Amino acid sequence: MTQLELRDLRKTYRARGRPAVDAVRGIDLSLRSGELLGLLGPSGCGKSTTLRMIAGLETVTGGDILVGGASVTARPAQQRNIGVAFENYALYPPLTVAENLAFGLKARRRADRGDVDRKVKEIAERVDLTGILDARPAGLSSGQKQRVSLARALIREPDVLLLDEPLSHLDAAQRDTTRRELKRIQRDLGHTTILVTHDQEEALSLADRIAVMKDGVIQQLGTPYEIYDSPANLFVADFVGEPAINLLPGIADADGHAHLSSTVRIALPVPVATGREVVVGIRPEDLTPTGEDEGLPARVVAHEPLLESGIATLALDGVENPLVVLTAPEVRLAHDDRVHVAADPDLTHVFDAETGDSLR
Repeated sequence: MTQLELRDLRKTYRARGRPAVDAVRGIDLSLRSGELLGLLGPSGCGKSTTLRMIAGLETVTGGDILVGGASVTARPAQQRNIGVAFENYALYPPLTVAENLAFGLKARRRADRGDVDRKVKEIAERVDLTGILDARPAGLSSGQKQRVSLARALIREPDVLLLDEPLSHLDAAQRDTTRRELKRIQRDLGHTTILVTHDQEEALSLADRIAVMKDGVIQQLGTPYEIYDSPANLFVADFVGEPAINLLPGIADADGHAHLSSTVRIALPVPVATGREVVVGIRPEDLTPTGEDEGLPARVVAHEPLLESGIATLALDGVENPLVVLTAPEVRLAHDDRVHVAADPDLTHVFDAETGDSLR
């Protein structure tokens, strides 16, 4: 069942004496009941604006928003039954955790006192807040505040749950722990959820599907594996992946290779017209060190041993862009060492240099 649908959703900001700004330019999305979709993109791409339109916090310039098959575009925020957990928590400082959780239910007069207390107790157990119900926000850690914000969104039993950069204020350890808890809670409760984030690790680890956005447009929609293994264009390929994908400009020849320089060429995964300018993409983990006279000849610029693996930065003969390679933990390389690396054509990407579109 489709729980949330966006049809040609658009948002244009207009100010007197200034040109109009198209923040969201025609988004079409359908979320199944219980699905978690990640809206991933850099700052200013329109992802938070999209979330705010769904929540009813921004007016819609064009298009429609449907929840459970019914349009909610004309409804005010309080009539949409959409829960939102904000980046800045938005907790009420004078109230205890329990009072923060109960506030929305009491304000909407959706339940009597006994029912409110029961709901607070149930959600506190779900989100591991039982021991701090009497505490106030000022005495909570960032991770605890985030769980309170999430619980307050969940307690209203929303049709759709919106998470706006929920882990951005947490340190690395808290982020990992809270991310696992968030995924467990979402799976247990089965809420249809949109996660807005600029953090690719967050999106890849949490989302069932990811919509990668740029300039108010969805560049690619797919599973985390589809986004990572088959990027639709140069932007998606470069934005998703750590370390970032290697992007090497070249010119296709008649033998199924791309010339990266006068002395370096690499096999292409698909036929490309001779003379066409392309950009070859190879992820650092898809490059393999080889013996002498095999693969691409390169010089070591730097090598960072990182215990579980290493990161080598190489210079290819006559190629301006550096080549980053993940190495095995036992590998040790010194500056100016000569090495050879090979790329599997099945794991090599190729993009049109002019449009940026994938040619695979």
